[in-house]
Amino acid sequence: RLLGVKEMNQHEVLTSKEIEGLVGESAEHGQIESGEAEYIQNVFRFGDLAVEDVMVHRTAMMMINADLPSDEIVTEVLASEYTRIPLWRDKPENIIGVLHAKDLLRAIRQVDGDMSKIDVSVIALPPWFVPEMRPISEQLKAFRRRKTHFALVVDEYGEVEGLVTLEDILEEIVGDISDEHDVVV
Repeated sequence: RLLGVKEMNQHEVLTSKEIEGLVGESAEHGQIESGEAEYIQNVFRFGDLAVEDVMVHRTAMMMINADLPSDEIVTEVLASEYTRIPLWRDKPENIIGVLHAKDLLRAIRQVDGDMSKIDVSVIALPPWFVPEMRPISEQLKAFRRRKTHFALVVDEYGEVEGLVTLEDILEEIVGDISDEHDVVV
């Protein structure tokens, strides 16, 4: 102090904006890889997002009518790139369950391939509805607690607005996740 040097407070804490700035500067000067910097910055934006920001809108959802004949349902499941498919009855807004492709395959095996004996509404898991305004950090915790990767998103009136998956949330941090069935653009 006598020499005019300001003493640093050992307990001074940086704000999230300051940390983001430091990460950006470090990436700019090559101290952190740009991909790593992007992950860190995405984590800071993570807290600002709600389920509605990352969900697949209902107009883009792949759904199957549960009243179709079993062989048609199997054909649609096989043609789909998804493993979990919502089932509806009477109208597309009336989701009665979520059909998992593995459960369908097990059922086909149990009936020795006679698809006429399969009732998909029995195989389907009950739908899990989550509010669209739920923060994605809470939804991530809920996915981990329930040990599931798929939820249907509803608005304040209970109308289905879309669906959200664990992958949708993780992609907010790490960017797009591709698998062997994704179409390369």
